[in-house]
Amino acid sequence: MIQSSYSMTLPAKDDQDAAAQQEAALRSFYKVAAGSCGMVVETVADSCEIVGMTTNANGRNRNFDGYGGSAVTVTGQITMKVKFKASLNKAAQ
Repeated sequence: MIQSSYSMTLPAKDDQDAAAQQEAALRSFYKVAAGSCGMVVETVADSCEIVGMTTNANGRNRNFDGYGGSAVTVTGQITMKVKFKASLNKAAQ
């Protein structure tokens, strides 16, 4: 098993629908998650399957004295079931 944690903060516009912006941020997170197995197979595994995922999305106003603006932060963890490359086991011995 491999677990990866991600956090991404995207700017948000106060004059746009908050739910739509949160959904867009979650979609970005899921795109990153979907590519995780591909990266694992390119580097350390023969096979990979996402078997679990948690996400948390938070909107916040970081506007302090006119600076910073609003943002949506998505954090989460991905759990992947992998079959590690045999060459990795030989290198460790």
